[in-house]
Amino acid sequence: MADRAAWACGTGPGLLGYGSDPWCRWRTCRRYWVPRALADGVVGSAGQQERTDAHRSLAYAEADPVHAVRHRALSRPEATDPCLAEDTAEAAGRARADGERALSAELFVLAAELTPVNRPALRLSRFLTAAREAAAAGDSNLARRAANAVAASRPTPAEHVAALLAVVDSHSQALAGVAGLFERCRRLASSDPQSLAAIRANVSNSDPHEALGAARKATELARSAGRPALEAASLTMRARMERVLNEGDSRATLDRALALDVAAEADGIANSPQYLAARHAIFDDRLAEARSRLTVLLAVAEQHGQEEDLVDIWRSLAEVEVRSGACAKALAWAGKALDASVAAGLSLGPACYTAALAQSAGGSFAAALRYAAYGERAAREEGDVLHRNRNLWMAGAVRLHTGDINGAVTAFALLDRTEDSRRPADPSVFRWQPDAIEALVAAGELTSAQNMILTFPATARQDSATGAGWTRARALLLDRAGETDRAVKLLRAAAEVFRRDGLPLEEARTHLARGRIQCAHRRQAAARTAFQDARDLYVLARAQPMLATVQEHLDRLDGQGRSRSREEGRAGLTDSEARLADLVSRGATNQQAAQQMYISVKTVESMLSRIYRKLRVRSRAQLLAALLAHTG
Repeated sequence: MADRAAWACGTGPGLLGYGSDPWCRWRTCRRYWVPRALADGVVGSAGQQERTDAHRSLAYAEADPVHAVRHRALSRPEATDPCLAEDTAEAAGRARADGERALSAELFVLAAELTPVNRPALRLSRFLTAAREAAAAGDSNLARRAANAVAASRPTPAEHVAALLAVVDSHSQALAGVAGLFERCRRLASSDPQSLAAIRANVSNSDPHEALGAARKATELARSAGRPALEAASLTMRARMERVLNEGDSRATLDRALALDVAAEADGIANSPQYLAARHAIFDDRLAEARSRLTVLLAVAEQHGQEEDLVDIWRSLAEVEVRSGACAKALAWAGKALDASVAAGLSLGPACYTAALAQSAGGSFAAALRYAAYGERAAREEGDVLHRNRNLWMAGAVRLHTGDINGAVTAFALLDRTEDSRRPADPSVFRWQPDAIEALVAAGELTSAQNMILTFPATARQDSATGAGWTRARALLLDRAGETDRAVKLLRAAAEVFRRDGLPLEEARTHLARGRIQCAHRRQAAARTAFQDARDLYVLARAQPMLATVQEHLDRLDGQGRSRSREEGRAGLTDSEARLADLVSRGATNQQAAQQMYISVKTVESMLSRIYRKLRVRSRAQLLAALLAHTG
């Protein structure tokens, strides 16, 4: 089905390749499902009686029994029919078992509407099921339709809250339009404390401390009511908030949730303690454990989960492989997550962040910047602060790697302003500050860098990978303060932590930083050793963008031993400038040159300006002539 949708949109597979536009695909892909959607479109454009007649005819023509029942149900829009209601509910169950959650939701709504009014409990049950299925499918319109029907059926407060939470869940990360539902849930829960056990912590997302309090209360209520599934969900949310706030023992809380042995798919895999355990393993760089847990959950999601569960697991696997230095695997997982997000119409903020992360490790910096820009825009429009900030982090980190220091500082400054001050995150969850410090040091804003270093949380261990990232940033600042030997010592210690924890890309980056410091102080032998250490790790990881960067440093070191006359023959161009001049003189556009050199277009433009000044030329034709004169 996804392939047919992509064909109808005029796009091909492989969203992580060049020439694809995920933003356009996300906006258009869901409109053109063929050929069944074409029939529905024709029916939808007709009048009421024509629609009824058309659905009746399609019911006989449809070979699929589930869709045949759907057309039968749609041909009776204003009447109840207990037999047809039963058939429709059965078809809904088959659609759910087949993983067609949107179809399942629509059929449960139809089944409820066909159920006689003298069976109110059954009608209400089917509307509630429809709301949950719509949430699983991410269909907010259908979730609201079902929730409104629940509200009109005299539900208990717990049932009403469950329907409203389904509407919240259907919006995924895009919560900007459902803020009012949170307050309605609170009011309903206050009139029936038992229903608090059904409220997830995101109902209190305005304040993580309030969310933690709600999760703790929900845990006690669920336990006293003897509802292990709700207790596990409440403990999971409690563990998540304790981790974010560095308050309480989140590991012990999560162990309690896991001990209840509730199936991961019971309340959605993304809400399960099993998935949170995998995420915490990623945060702690226990990557073998994280990979093992995610592999188990992937099998469950493929059988019972919804598309959003699969996307979350694929994204997490991509993160694991980036940290592990398996760049090709990371690109593959990120590609699956992005393609599925587009095909299912899910929020693009999370998937684009993961794509940017994977591209920055094993693809190209230019592609990483594109995905970060797409993701930031999507998350901003949907009110998803978390993934807006994550995409800003990627944009800043990539600009830092490509030498666009001003661009990096700007991105990090925007992230710092939009960071939610009410969410004092565990530093291992969102690791952007060390990159920001490095950008500030490179820009010469040493006071700002020092102030950010002073925010390093006392709860973070210095000998952890998170602490080693801050150590690397602090070493760069020490070097600028004249304490070069101490800075080199700290970098060696940080690299050893990364090596111990199996984080080759972080280890290589630390060697690269050490090489740059040694090179700046004309310690060429030490610099070459550090660069070679970084290169060897990048080669094994197939980390192409950073491999190109470290190779340029080695080439520059090798070039320093050549004669001065040859350097003058190049008119004083650096190795990077000479390479760009050669590309441009052979007809490469700025975009093509940026892609081949793994730098941004803006960096290419700045470098070209310097080349033109050095060679005293004003056009590409004059540049070619100047290069020929110097080499001739």
